[in-house]
This record gives sequence, structure tokens and C-alpha cells, in this order.
Amino acid sequence: MISLIGHAALITASSMVDLRNQEKTAQPFTVHIAGPPPPVTPEKDGDATDKKVSEDSRDAKPAPAGDREETVNIGSSDVKYAAYLSGVKQKILRIWKYPEAAYQMEEEGVVVVKMSIDANGRLSQVALMNSSGFIHLDSSTLDVVRAAEPYQPLPRQYDLSRLHIIASFNYRIEK
Repeated sequence: MISLIGHAALITASSMVDLRNQEKTAQPFTVHIAGPPPPVTPEKDGDATDKKVSEDSRDAKPAPAGDREETVNIGSSDVKYAAYLSGVKQKILRIWKYPEAAYQMEEEGVVVVKMSIDANGRLSQVALMNSSGFIHLDSSTLDVVRAAEPYQPLPRQYDLSRLHIIASFNYRIEK
């Protein structure tokens, strides 16, 4: 009887402790630049970023009727997509760097993009979903996603005509 009460108390107490705060979420893309950057105050280019978003949306092509599409986060741990997403990340990471103009102006921020890859590995669309507030960071991110093309064709077992991938690019200068 004492064992039963003890176990019940232990289970109740352990359910009250939230250990998830101890977990660190993985950042799919991060660029940190060490060393002192030049002392320049960053300025935001709001209108230029909005212009860039509309320019990049011109590539958008709707999928033919009846085609299957899926949207995933590039950091997804879903077993179905993990290997493919890892390949996409590696291809982008090979050429991704901090934009020189953004570094000189000490621009930092997070850029979120949505890239759409057709079944044959062709990039059918890349769009800015969340701007960093800086045109250099935003446009460089869109350019690197385009430059990494072509991607691997989608695996047949996906049975998809297009895979939409949401990716965050974090730019930070370590001082």
C-alpha cells in the first residue's frame, strides 16, 4: 500500500515539472561572424524589401489541378522528409555566407523564405515570408536559395508534384 501511494505521488510530482524549457530548438541555418565589425549604424530599407518580395513572387506557378503538394519546415524531424531536407540544407550551406554589404552596415536579423521544389528538383518558386527588415539580408537569402538549384528530385515515395519548404536564415554578428 505504501508503495502504491509513493508511486502515485512520484508520478503526480513528475507531471508537474516541465522539462521542455531545458530543450534547445535547432536552428536550421545560422551565420555568426566573429570579430569587430566597422562602427556603422544600420538603417532599415522598408520599401526596398517590399519591392523585392513582389519581384520574387513573379515566379509563382500554381500546381496543376489534382497534383499533391506538401509544406514542411526545413528543420522538420519527420522521418519521411528528414533525409531530403538534410540534402537541401547541405546544398544551401555550401554557398551561403554573410552578405558583405550587410556585414559592413552591421545588419542582423532573421529571414524566412518559402521555397517550392517540383518533383524533378526544379525550384519553381522562392518567396520572402518574413523580412529581416534589411534589403541586403533579404535579397541575399533569396539569391542563395536560387543559386543552390537544381535540387535533388523528390523521392517517388513522396507521391508529390511539389514540396514547399519553409526555412529560417539567422544572421548575427558576434562582437
